[in-house]
Amino acid sequence: MIVLIFLFALLWDTAAGWGFKDGVLHNSIWLERAAGVYHREARSGKYQLTYAEAKAVCQYEGGHLATYQQLEAARKIGFHMCAAGWLAKGRVGYPIVKPGSNCGFGKTGIVDYGFRLNRSEKWDAYCFNPNGKACGGIFTDSKHIFKTPGYPKEYENDQTCYWHIRVKYGQRIQIQFLDFDLEDDTACMADYLEIYDSYDDVNGFVGRYCGDELPENVISTGNVMTLKFLSDASVTAGGFQIKYIALDTPKKSDGKNTTTQDNKNYLAGRFGIV
Repeated sequence: MIVLIFLFALLWDTAAGWGFKDGVLHNSIWLERAAGVYHREARSGKYQLTYAEAKAVCQYEGGHLATYQQLEAARKIGFHMCAAGWLAKGRVGYPIVKPGSNCGFGKTGIVDYGFRLNRSEKWDAYCFNPNGKACGGIFTDSKHIFKTPGYPKEYENDQTCYWHIRVKYGQRIQIQFLDFDLEDDTACMADYLEIYDSYDDVNGFVGRYCGDELPENVISTGNVMTLKFLSDASVTAGGFQIKYIALDTPKKSDGKNTTTQDNKNYLAGRFGIV
């Protein structure tokens, strides 16, 4: 009995450090709102931004590169990312909350690469924008319809929304697009919706969507999904309306989500831990 109590206390302490909100264990999903710090990659993928390009990414979204102190403040409330990125004044590092052998060298804190003399080195970016308009929510019902803020009116600029769906263990989630209209962009880098087959916006990337073509349904592999909507500082559109339902009986498939590769506004996903 004493051993069980000890293990429970240990797990609770770990969960609190990792980030626990509304019954959901998380890392980055809610912390962007709390601290204003968030992680960005280049259009071409991980570790592709020079210092100048990283600054431009953050400025384009209405913010700036985070300082070391701002990243540490976010880390203290649970922001955890295993990806090195540019900070203000040419510094590079990443925040670790939960120690692991594959990330952070088994320690917690800011893994600091120091001030880089070569500003042409390529990393990700950590941006800071305390004025981003946040929205979203956690859904645990067996079905629900959610929309962009203000729908059917146009959404606003500088919007960041996370919807976290969590149904019963053993169920899967089907995402159905009822209406869809976001600023069109060949690479979907202006305004976009991203879907993750995961409890956060780090793992299980399924696809990124924009334009006004109605995407195909998406079915999760487990009982959790995350949807992230971001709008930039210019041009808005009608937004979207999405319905999800919990599936009691998993459908037989080849292990891939039911998305379409033919959609011109779909980017092929990559799965696994970042």
